[in-house]
Amino acid sequence: MFSATKKRVGITALGITLGLFGAAVAPAQAATNPNPIDWSVYSTHFGPDGEDLPLRVGQKDAASIDGFGKRHIESGHGDQISSWSNMKRDIDKTLDRGKCGSKGSKTTCKLQSNTFSNVRAGAMKVVFTERVDSRSKDHRPVGIITAYYYDCGC
Repeated sequence: MFSATKKRVGITALGITLGLFGAAVAPAQAATNPNPIDWSVYSTHFGPDGEDLPLRVGQKDAASIDGFGKRHIESGHGDQISSWSNMKRDIDKTLDRGKCGSKGSKTTCKLQSNTFSNVRAGAMKVVFTERVDSRSKDHRPVGIITAYYYDCGC
């Protein structure tokens, strides 16, 4: 016997999936963050290989949907920020001396140190992408997605 629930035919050009008998099945869509994006650059940093990594003002988190940039750091990790001047120095230290690894289009750098500007912190992660988003209109990468202390008495 033939099961109609297991057989689907995708029509990629139209973005429509049809069931066996031609009934349209809505494609699964990821939820998008409704908060506005501010593409302006808050500060500029350089990656371990000299990559241009702007920290953009970015986008606030929306419930369980992450934003990026300064607004994400403030909305997701704000209790860890002793000051933005300390945060920026610690981001630079992590990008300069941390161990970095890539997964897809994102790179994560991690550093354990007792010399952070935020003296309550012992380790930091910085996640960035070199992907360029045409909405920024400045032809620079999206840059730093997030930065946070993962060992912190904050």
